[in-house]
Amino acid sequence: MVENNNAAKGQIQHFVMFWLKPQLTKAEIANFANFFESLKPIKYIKTLSYGLAANTPVRPVTDNSFSYSLTITFNNLEDHNAYQVDKMHLDAVEKFSNNWYRVVVHDTLIS
Repeated sequence: MVENNNAAKGQIQHFVMFWLKPQLTKAEIANFANFFESLKPIKYIKTLSYGLAANTPVRPVTDNSFSYSLTITFNNLEDHNAYQVDKMHLDAVEKFSNNWYRVVVHDTLIS
């Protein structure tokens, strides 16, 4: 394992995949976008984008089983950590978490 002593100094990409409950209606799935929109005002976020899984061709390396994905960029690890406990973030998670049954997060130190 390689230790990165500059980990706190680089930008962080926060990539999250959401699997929504299969019983949700099309309207409820569309409404889930409000979860991401409610995160946009959080001051620690540098960039934010989200969308539905693309209907790309099936390949052994492709996983399109998720419903939505979210990509946020933070200026540094401190902003990422502050975002995790930010009231707007926690309130949005509480409000919308009943829509998903699985979430996977990948955090990357951007080179």
